[in-house]
Amino acid sequence: MLSVTELGKTFGAATAVNQVTFHIQKRETYGLVGESGSGKSTIVNMICGLLEPTTGHISFRDQELWKKGRYNRPRPGSVQVVFQDPQSSLDVRMNIRQIITEPLRALPKEEWKRKSSDEYLGTLVRRVGMHPDHLSRYPHEFSGGQRQRIAIARAIITEPEFIILDEPTSALDISIQAQILNLLKSLQQERGLTYLFISHDMSVIRYMCDRIGVLYHGSLVEENETEALFIQPQETYTQRLLSSLPKMNKERGNL
Repeated sequence: MLSVTELGKTFGAATAVNQVTFHIQKRETYGLVGESGSGKSTIVNMICGLLEPTTGHISFRDQELWKKGRYNRPRPGSVQVVFQDPQSSLDVRMNIRQIITEPLRALPKEEWKRKSSDEYLGTLVRRVGMHPDHLSRYPHEFSGGQRQRIAIARAIITEPEFIILDEPTSALDISIQAQILNLLKSLQQERGLTYLFISHDMSVIRYMCDRIGVLYHGSLVEENETEALFIQPQETYTQRLLSSLPKMNKERGNL
């Protein structure tokens, strides 16, 4: 579905991404983990066309996304993003109907008309755990978890093949995080979605991802299937990331 090959990005003398290579298969959830400043967001921005790579290649379904300094956008709506903070990613001046249907502007007129109908939108918002009555309301009237459900509805309305999830639950309470992660998993199974999941939370990554790439100072230092990486991490930095997870106290049986 997505191939990143020897990808690099520099800002003056500073190297943000250094010769990163990974590949994501269809219907897979691939996790990119690392601390702040490791290059996760820079890679996302290059995939989305917001930043031009300095070196390397990115291809989506065998189509090169960057050629001679120009971004060759895939089919409209085939790649979508769910951002970290739904409070800032939703326009406060737009009601929920306007927010969810905004991506339809890039689609053919007939498809835009069908997917902006009351019937279609009603089914869509119910699927993400909202109510059709919410369509006339505004983002400030909802909780953080509800706003992220709105953002997910906006992402899936174009029936994408590939979704970038950029820390989608880090701004939410723990109990709400679980609900959103379960929603994302069920949508993936229903729609055959492929995810690139960005996070620094290793417990979330373990629950969501099939494979994981570990970024450190812009370089991909380790890559493996999820359980293999958690059971036997090879790199010292990966071991350090995993040490942040809560351990079971064997004597007391408590976290």
